[in-house]
Amino acid sequence: GDVPLTVFQTLPVDGIIIVSSPQELVGMIVGKAVQMAEMMKVPILGIVENMSYVLCPDCGKHINVFGDSHVDETGKKYHLPVLAKMPLNPEFAKEADAGMIETFAGDYLDGAADAVAKLLK
Repeated sequence: GDVPLTVFQTLPVDGIIIVSSPQELVGMIVGKAVQMAEMMKVPILGIVENMSYVLCPDCGKHINVFGDSHVDETGKKYHLPVLAKMPLNPEFAKEADAGMIETFAGDYLDGAADAVAKLLK
């Protein structure tokens, strides 16, 4: 789209993380993002799947609200690591809305944080 292209053309970008969701059609959108990043010679650190599942508070089961995940297949197709599968979590949203996301006690994004840390070394 126009916004990512403008960012790539006007700001120094050392790398990007592509954020997807579980729907099968999103794989096509990820493909377009990969093509644009490659065209602009911007490294892709990996993929994060947002809204991957809801964790049942009673039994701990993963409930795939938006259908089965396709992020692993998409990652393999484009030779990209899957850095995280973010659940729908009301507490995460609550902390973000309060501007206190750094206080959230969760390890969902550790893989993404590690990828960024490697880039900064």
